[in-house]
Amino acid sequence: MDWLLGQWHDFLRVALRTTCLLIFCPVWDSRFIPVQVRVFSLLAVSLALTPMVAPSLPAMPNSWPALAGLVLQEFLLGLSLGLLVRFFLTGAQMAGNLLSVQMGFGMVTLIDPQSGGQSAVIGDLFLFLAILVFLAIDGHHFLLRLLVLSFQEVPAGSPLAWPVNFFLSLPKFGSLMYQMTVMLAAPVLAALFLAQIALGLVARAVPQIQIMIVSFPLTIGLGLLFLSFTLTVLGPALIDHFTALKAPLHQALQAWKG
Repeated sequence: MDWLLGQWHDFLRVALRTTCLLIFCPVWDSRFIPVQVRVFSLLAVSLALTPMVAPSLPAMPNSWPALAGLVLQEFLLGLSLGLLVRFFLTGAQMAGNLLSVQMGFGMVTLIDPQSGGQSAVIGDLFLFLAILVFLAIDGHHFLLRLLVLSFQEVPAGSPLAWPVNFFLSLPKFGSLMYQMTVMLAAPVLAALFLAQIALGLVARAVPQIQIMIVSFPLTIGLGLLFLSFTLTVLGPALIDHFTALKAPLHQALQAWKG
């Protein structure tokens, strides 16, 4: 009975960290996937990992305050790692939202099931492409390996160091999101900016032309043309950014280790 109770405690701690880490990451945080599928997949991953990481787990806390502290620590650890992945996905979505406004699609908004609010069409397109690239390069496998590594580096229930270095580096990691946004949106924005200058010169030279009527289809057509060029290089750019994501994730994990 004691052995069975110990196995149950190990499974609970593994399931706690697995849920806290993966629930903030792509696929598992998607509202497009039924809740039942996400819950059973997390439980299956936890069940498979428990025999592997159980020898490195410390004793289960005996008091409620210690147990509450364990839950809080695991939540913050998972949030800090998942936040870095979310930075890169949000950078791609922000680029699409910016292009939607500049191309004239700002009024064409949809109800986004992912966030529960309104989202631009091109923003959703860039987000879905980023998730597909993430899965294509086995990013979910890397997250699972990182999960196993976290149990070896920072066992669940052990005293954790306050990750001061991680919080100090958070603005730098956040700036990568804006760099990604500018990189993806810059070609189309430059073309639309030059088009607006040209339309302004035409409006000054030939006032008889209804420039507002001409500008809408021209802006949309030119934006879609350069957007098609951008999509051809979107995959390699996202692969480079996701590959560079591995180092910050390991740094965040080492910061929690102390």
